[in-house]
Amino acid sequence: MLTRYTGMTAESQSRLFTFGLVLTLLGMVLTDMWIPMVVGAIVMAGLAVESWIRVQHLIPMHNEIRSMQKQIKKLQSEIRTLEYDE
Repeated sequence: MLTRYTGMTAESQSRLFTFGLVLTLLGMVLTDMWIPMVVGAIVMAGLAVESWIRVQHLIPMHNEIRSMQKQIKKLQSEIRTLEYDE
């Protein structure tokens, strides 16, 4: 959706966007400025959901892929040493 700000961790961004969404919804309840608040709530909901998905699924998947690539490289080097010994 949007490019992630790299100065913050994904977990911090997730907390920030969730807090912003809660504040926006609270502002919708307490004020009469519905139109700007609805637009803000839609934007904040999109950012919050994107950050939740990133924290819950994408970051663990990238870590798992990195560990699998390390295992593949290790196995390939073992195969090369076995082929060289023969």
